[in-house]
Amino acid sequence: MARVRLTKSLVDDLQPPAKGQAFLWDSEIPGFAVRITPTGVKAWIVQMQVRGGKERRMTVGLCSKLPLDKARIEARKLIANADLGRDVAQERQEARQVKPEANPTVEDFAQRWLDEVVARRNRASTLKLRRLLVKNHLVPHIGAKRIAELTRKDVEDLHHKVSGKYPIAANRAVSTLSAILATAMRWGLLERNVALNAHRNAEEGRERYLTHDEIKALAKALDESPAQDSADVVRLLLLTGARVGEVMGMRWEQLDLEAGVWTKPAATTKQNRIHRVPLSPPAVDVLSKRQDAAKEGKRPTSTKLDRGAREGNPWVFPGEGKAGHMTSVRVFWSAVCKRAGIKEARIHDLRHTFASLLVSAGESLPIVGALLGHTQAKTTSRYAHLLDDPLRAAMARVGEITGGGKR
Repeated sequence: MARVRLTKSLVDDLQPPAKGQAFLWDSEIPGFAVRITPTGVKAWIVQMQVRGGKERRMTVGLCSKLPLDKARIEARKLIANADLGRDVAQERQEARQVKPEANPTVEDFAQRWLDEVVARRNRASTLKLRRLLVKNHLVPHIGAKRIAELTRKDVEDLHHKVSGKYPIAANRAVSTLSAILATAMRWGLLERNVALNAHRNAEEGRERYLTHDEIKALAKALDESPAQDSADVVRLLLLTGARVGEVMGMRWEQLDLEAGVWTKPAATTKQNRIHRVPLSPPAVDVLSKRQDAAKEGKRPTSTKLDRGAREGNPWVFPGEGKAGHMTSVRVFWSAVCKRAGIKEARIHDLRHTFASLLVSAGESLPIVGALLGHTQAKTTSRYAHLLDDPLRAAMARVGEITGGGKR
């Protein structure tokens, strides 16, 4: 596909094809082009890859109405949205299907939002959480109200009522309502989002890191556990810093044990991007043992699965439910923490522990963020205070080298 840097004069001189459509692709912005039809109509278009690997081609605007410099700006926005997992073409199609005169209730539109937006673009766990927020908080308090008639006072009342028992859930309920109303705006049903930037309850960040003694006690409890499938999940959580859903949904095809690399597909990560993770030798060892057992048709612990169901199974942690893989280790985690004498630790704290071990060892925050799959530096900044010890040690070494400042 030939590419040139598009200019106004170059586009003005384009001649229409005898039949079909002709494209001239820009060398400055990959995926940006001018399209010309046999009738001479010229339009700016952008071709991009959205979540799931689908190719989308969208019209940015007519060349006669939209200058090239502004078309480039809009093209970059569309490509950036695609990189973040949005499918703007699909959103536009959905908007055309909505009747502008409709004014559904919050309950009805929330259900449509769950089915047509969340179910298509988010993970199953996110869909489940948002269904609960809609069912338990939005529907009982504002479900019967029409979305175009909602006021800021309705949102504040909702937040106040839910906050009485569930202050954090009240924040999540308002955030969910804001996402619902944002969709209604995209679809032409609303002119403003009354839940946007609404009041939220203060939330204290919870940081819990396992100590070195707790890690040793946890390792011992894992080795002694009869449930080695679940034990391996926990081991990999601590060794990779991955989220529990990512580990339990791990497939053999994602792993290159010889190179020591785990490639997480975009659809399985919270950031909706492919995430390549280098695996440490201990992590490779855990996975290699599971691979050997899978090839032999064995499992670390007995299950109801027969030999035929085990052989050729794509999942690293096969399960017996509809998902095909393990979906929870909550009960196991509680039991193993009790056995190890570890108190008030969530399984997600293993991710924080992984990060804290790296930072305390002197690794930079960008490196830690890359390993955790963070897309924004501020997400990793919560671990900045852990740099104090290695920084203090580094300063001490400088003091030793320079003779402690003596004259």
